[in-house]
Parts: sequence; C-alpha cells; structure tokens
Amino acid sequence: MKKLIAAVVVLVVIVLAAVGVVKWCWENRDTTESRREARKAVSKELRETPPEGVLAKLEKLASEKSLHVWFEKDAEGKECPCRFWTLRMASQTRVPYDYIGQLTENQIIRFAGNDKDKPNAQRIKELIAFSEKLLPLCTKDGAASLTERRLDAFFLVGDYDSAITLLESGKITTRTPLWCKGTAAKLRAHKAMDAKEYKEAIKQLQVFGEFMLSDEQKDFEDCDPTTGIYYSREWVVARNFMRCSNMSRELGDTAAADKYKADAKKYFTIALEKAKEDKKSLAALKEEVKPVGL
Repeated sequence: MKKLIAAVVVLVVIVLAAVGVVKWCWENRDTTESRREARKAVSKELRETPPEGVLAKLEKLASEKSLHVWFEKDAEGKECPCRFWTLRMASQTRVPYDYIGQLTENQIIRFAGNDKDKPNAQRIKELIAFSEKLLPLCTKDGAASLTERRLDAFFLVGDYDSAITLLESGKITTRTPLWCKGTAAKLRAHKAMDAKEYKEAIKQLQVFGEFMLSDEQKDFEDCDPTTGIYYSREWVVARNFMRCSNMSRELGDTAAADKYKADAKKYFTIALEKAKEDKKSLAALKEEVKPVGL
C-alpha cells in the first residue's frame, strides 16, 4: 500500500511538473506580439546607448543567444476536433539578424547627422566593419538593404574607392546597372574634387548629370534623413552644374563657367517650382540659388 501511495505521489509530482513546464513554455512562447515587443525593447536600448557603446551593443545582439519556445500544430491535428500542438525550442538571437541590420542602418544615419551635421567618421567606420560580418547572417532582402546603406556609409567617411568597388561588384541588387554606373561617376567626381583634379571632376559630373536627366530618374526625389530636406532631380542637376561652373572658373575657362552657370539657373528655376509647397526645402533652396541671381 505504501509503495502504491508513493508511486501515486511521484506520478502526481511528475504531472504537476509537466503541467508547470508546459504552462511556463506557453506563457513565454514566441509570438508575433512577443517578437514585436523584443524589437521595441532593443530599439529603445540602442537609442539610449551613448555613441561609444553602440558597436558593443550591436555585437552583443548579434552573438547573444537565448531560449526561444513556440508551439506548432501537428499535421494530424488538422483532422482532429482536439488541437494537438508540438512544443519546439531553439537557441536563437534575441531579435532576427535582419532587424539587427535595420538597427545598424539607423545608427549610420544617426552618426551621419552627428557633430553639427558632420559625419562621425570613426563610429561609421566601426559600423561598416560590423555590417560586413552581419551580412552573411541576414536574409537576401535584409542583406540587400544593409548593403545599400553600407554604400552611404562609405560615402560619408570619404572612402570613395570602397564605394565604387561596391557599386561595380553587382552586389547592389536594389538598384539598376544604370543607377550604379551614374552613382559611381558621382563618387569619382567627388574623389577628383578632393584632389583638385577639376577636369576629371567635370567629366564625371557630366556622366552623372546625364544619368540624372535620364527617363529612369524622371520621378527622382530624395530626402536627406539627417535634415529632412527633399531634393528634386533638377536641384541635384543644378547643384552639379554650379560645381562645374566654379571648377571651370578655377581652370580659367570663363566661357565654360558662364555656360554651366546658365544651365544651373535653368534647373534651379524648375527646382524652385517643385519645392514651393515644402517650406523647409524651399528655404534651403532659396539660399543655394542666390549665386545665380534667383
């Protein structure tokens, strides 16, 4: 009799323990809502992290694993009035790698506008190196988005060679070959301007300008995330004509300088019309058009 009672007690303990485990698993299971809350939590943590701690936080997110629990409905359960579920467990990152990639992109934007709108080069370089390690862990779409942001990061720190190499690698799958070619020309122009190689810079800006005026870019509009200013394609084209004008004047070619300035005025006029409903963008544009007499 004592053995029977002991067996019953053991059985009850086992059942209660099993019920407790299942109850804990159910209450802590992965759901759409729990994943959303986890993303919100890590986003808040990162926003509150000082600049010097951002890289360490991202690296921890990418390497830190925790137990994830979820329940899957059995295939046989579909035929049964009772819903059968299979308990699944796995060690996974706190949030998906794609979301860590999004957070990395956000931090690149954060540092792009740091220090009175000047790039915080060291922080961005750290994020470039981290993102390279993260890319293989992301999905195809997540990697594509992060790769394009890496292009922005290279530009922000003035690493034009790496940006051009990336553009010519075929890895920017979110853009067309024509876009990659035009953007590479833009970067070559910036590199040449920094080196005061004005003839080469003008040549590359003309290639970029032709791309901007192509049918592919007819609906172009770009917002600078650090300022909130929207740029029409005419604004971009006019700005580049002004650069060509200024560089031609430096080279002593007054005729070319005057021609480029007239072209800039033509496209600035269109840009002003397009920006008339956007007070912030219009105010910035009005300052920029003063040298051409608008």
